[in-house]
Amino acid sequence: MTYQKYNFENLEIYSLAEEIVLKIYLTTKSFPKEELFVLTSQLRRSCLSIVLNIVEGSSRKSRKDFAHFIDISLGSLFETKAILKISLKLEYLNKNNCNDLYKQIDLLFYKLLSFKKYLLK
Repeated sequence: MTYQKYNFENLEIYSLAEEIVLKIYLTTKSFPKEELFVLTSQLRRSCLSIVLNIVEGSSRKSRKDFAHFIDISLGSLFETKAILKISLKLEYLNKNNCNDLYKQIDLLFYKLLSFKKYLLK
């Protein structure tokens, strides 16, 4: 059986979002065990939501519908950044690691905005 490549896999925003998810999953492995069902879980779900909404939006028939899912991805991106800020203040993350994630998040933010504008043209 051959592997079918879907449209979302060709999107730069998908690749960037997936990279953030992988980094966050690795990073949260070191979070305290008492945070497993709180910050760890919420951070993982919020970053995963970014990717999954890009994927789901790509399956929609209209560009307007896809743009709606990009909006949802943006909301999840903001949630992810807020949880990272809290995690840094709680000293679950070091500043360098967090700054690298912030840079990736900021880049993805601008790429998502640009892609949404493209979809709504």
